[in-house]
Amino acid sequence: MLTKVLAMRRANKWRWLIAATGIALVAVLVAGFFVGRWTKVTSISVSLGVPTPLRFVVLSDIHVGAKGFGVAQTQRCLKMAMAHQPDAILLLGDFVVGRSGIPYLAKALAGIQAPLGVYAVLGNHDHWADASRIAAILRHLGIHLLVNESVLLRKGKTQVVLVGIDDLWAGRPNWRRAFADVPKGVPTILLSHNPDAALHQMGKRANLILAGHTHGGHIWVPDPLRYLFRHWLGRKFIPATEFGWRYPHGLRQRGATFVFVTSGVTLGRTPPRWFTRPEVLVVEVR
Repeated sequence: MLTKVLAMRRANKWRWLIAATGIALVAVLVAGFFVGRWTKVTSISVSLGVPTPLRFVVLSDIHVGAKGFGVAQTQRCLKMAMAHQPDAILLLGDFVVGRSGIPYLAKALAGIQAPLGVYAVLGNHDHWADASRIAAILRHLGIHLLVNESVLLRKGKTQVVLVGIDDLWAGRPNWRRAFADVPKGVPTILLSHNPDAALHQMGKRANLILAGHTHGGHIWVPDPLRYLFRHWLGRKFIPATEFGWRYPHGLRQRGATFVFVTSGVTLGRTPPRWFTRPEVLVVEVR
């Protein structure tokens, strides 16, 4: 009888342990999705030796979709961005998920403005959807689209060049044309949707590279597990870019060039983000 009672107690303990483990796993799963909807503001300062500091706000990977998906999130992030009183706003591409998001893009970016202007490059999803229609909407909103070209910004005695390269996957990047008009000795910021621009020889000409595309990994996976999966399966987790896979988010330095990969503002739908937060990036150049 005693043996039977002890066996029942052990069985009950295992049941409670299994139940508690299951509840904990569900809690972690749900918490990850909540964290993925919590937008953060990341502020960095990069020294480029300019006499008057410049403040940029960077938004990437808006991913507006069908039925206006992403419009409200973009407007929230835009308000957060403009509250930091940037000198210029920089948009790093992937404005839509696909064609069905194009009709809602103007609403998502309504009211966007900054004293020195708003500048953008296109991403792979923009090219896959309809680059010409998206470009027309951006220009109608007063946004300067940089396709393999540069522009000189001035604030007081400070001069900074913005260079925009077309998407490395789906566009037609022309590095020589992009840097053709860049004056020597002027600090240069390269805008690229794809972070692999940091691996290109011409990318080294920039003092700072700003890129998106990765969503910060979108679904958080510990680095050792990511590397093991690549070793075992020959596959990479999001994203598939070489630089972005190794460094999906944050500030790095390659030689004399700083590189920041932002996690973007999209909440994601299929799948939603998990333990990777949307991000509004504030860059102080000094």
